[in-house]
Amino acid sequence: MMQTNRVIRFLAGAVFSVVVGLVPTPLWAVPSDGDSHTVTLAVFSVNDFHGSFLADADKGIPGVVALCHTLDSLKQAYPYHVTVAAGDNFGGSYFSTVTEAALLPVMFNKMGITVSAIGNHEFDNGQDFLARRWAGAPMRPAGWDLTYVCANVTDSLGRTPGYVSPFAVREVKLSPTRSASVAFVGLITSSTPEQTRASNVRGLVFDGRYDAVLDMLKTARGFDSVRNANVRLLLTHIGTRMDGGKAVWDDRDAAHLEAINDTLYHGILSAHSHQPVCGTVSQRHYPVVQGEWHGDYIGVMKVQLDTMSMRVVGAEPVLERVPLGRCYTDAEAQAWNCLIDSLMNSTRIAGGYPLGRVLATSEVLLTHDRADKHTFTELGTLVCESYAEAYRRAAGAADGDVVVGVCHYGTVRAPLPKGDVRVMDVGEVLPFSNRIRTFRMTGAELMRLVEFGLNNRRYGRMQFDGLEVLADSADTFRVRSLRYVQPSGKRRVEIKPETPCVVAADEFMTTGGDGYPTSLFPNVEEIKSDLPTTTEAFIHHIERLGKVHGDPDRVRKLFIAK
Repeated sequence: MMQTNRVIRFLAGAVFSVVVGLVPTPLWAVPSDGDSHTVTLAVFSVNDFHGSFLADADKGIPGVVALCHTLDSLKQAYPYHVTVAAGDNFGGSYFSTVTEAALLPVMFNKMGITVSAIGNHEFDNGQDFLARRWAGAPMRPAGWDLTYVCANVTDSLGRTPGYVSPFAVREVKLSPTRSASVAFVGLITSSTPEQTRASNVRGLVFDGRYDAVLDMLKTARGFDSVRNANVRLLLTHIGTRMDGGKAVWDDRDAAHLEAINDTLYHGILSAHSHQPVCGTVSQRHYPVVQGEWHGDYIGVMKVQLDTMSMRVVGAEPVLERVPLGRCYTDAEAQAWNCLIDSLMNSTRIAGGYPLGRVLATSEVLLTHDRADKHTFTELGTLVCESYAEAYRRAAGAADGDVVVGVCHYGTVRAPLPKGDVRVMDVGEVLPFSNRIRTFRMTGAELMRLVEFGLNNRRYGRMQFDGLEVLADSADTFRVRSLRYVQPSGKRRVEIKPETPCVVAADEFMTTGGDGYPTSLFPNVEEIKSDLPTTTEAFIHHIERLGKVHGDPDRVRKLFIAK
């Protein structure tokens, strides 16, 4: 392992050395022709990268090489620039999780990113881990550090946690003797407690009164550095989307975002909703840009700065597409690929499997579209099947025992590819590795859970295995009856209100994630058992299958009552 670490550190250094030679030469002369005294200062933003270092055209992921090359080209086109991240930099990628996001400091250092919004996935390993996130990172470049900005998260005493700052200011050189200052004020979505494990954010308050937070921030110590900055932007891990060609907020407290009406700010960099956005938003029609996710786009805020008054005279949001499937063969690309290959070969999961091990073959591509979240998918059902199987094997359950696997819609993050299926491919489907929790329920309690899951409009329909549902459908689903399909597929049994059932669920949803009430999963009914994580259970399940067939019957129909 020590040898492996030395190799990785050497390769990381190689990437850094290549990068130094690729930094574009600054154009020191400030353009001035006639009455024009303006320059374009470009603020580049990468959002919701989720540790997607590995390129995968089938999954629509450009990868770190394409992202870095695109940013280098943009920097040459816009010599006055600063680059930031808008949160969820890691998490949501199995490669990133199992390698502990080791490549992120290398990538951010290469990109020049030293400021980031804090996203809900930054809390994936808890607050203590986040506080020391990069302190002992073996691949952290010398002298590099990252400042998380967020003004609306406080502890129970109203204090800003030590691992974040409400704002940060960075300087952009315009000439050897002149600079422009760019201030970033951070915000995070108030729904964060529903989108990470509850224990990870215990004691924190995520204030959704965003307009009031920004007003109160003006009295904070050091805020003059923001007020006096030449360019002032909101860097938010709060989602926007396009609606009929218009940018709108996609947040439960959108009214407070629409109410922001402060001349202090020149634009907004948004994130979290995984949508490409370019337009204006809020009462003051701030320019806003958001680059979807996985590095699909780089968001650009093109700020026009008058070099005589050093005031902003305009700001234009632009989306720059990162090419997909392009082959790069230069020295920087080779260095990145060598570093990735080293981690792929040296990183092993529980059981000693390397990430590149082939587990099975699949006859079909199984997809799970997170944008079409009010449906059932074969992949979602297959995941739930693995949870139920993990419990059955551990408990020695009989075929007739009612054991139902359930998961929240958003836990599935990638398709299962056609052809050879590697550990990495299976892991990317379920990158979060949540604990599987099992609960005793009556048929009536299971019915309430299913009914809530069918009507979870904000976060998507609950996925399950082994059930057929009879329901009325009007504005909401009302479940009338359930039938259990035994694993052998030979019998369908009606579940009565008093029928004893076992539900195997991922921990996230049992602790309030995605809006599921914890009352649906009473702790007193939990069955204490030693089960693998969700990801490990799915890996073992796919390996036991050996071959994945396209099976439309795997997705049980939702029967609508006439």
